[in-house]
Amino acid sequence: MLAFRRFGPLAAALFLATAGCAGAQTNDPSFRLTNNSASTINEIYVSSANTNSWGPDRLGDRTLASGGSYVVRLPAGQCVNDIRVVYANGSANERRRVNTCNLTDIVFP
Repeated sequence: MLAFRRFGPLAAALFLATAGCAGAQTNDPSFRLTNNSASTINEIYVSSANTNSWGPDRLGDRTLASGGSYVVRLPAGQCVNDIRVVYANGSANERRRVNTCNLTDIVFP
């Protein structure tokens, strides 16, 4: 009983702190990708982390210049995603298992 009295308030505070974090997540996985590199981005791929293929290039016939941003729209609930960008020089940069429901912006590189 003494242990509960000592750690009860701590446990309650911990519960409230983690409950606040869980509430910060939304069901909207869409995000804005910003190109913070010196190179133009020619291709952006975003797919569910549970999928083995990248799917279509989200930029299509567009490019994303240095300093530019592009909004990636994803279906509700598809929160854990892999993201790949391909630069004009052919090099690529990837981020794996990104919880996009927990963010609104992501910056490459």
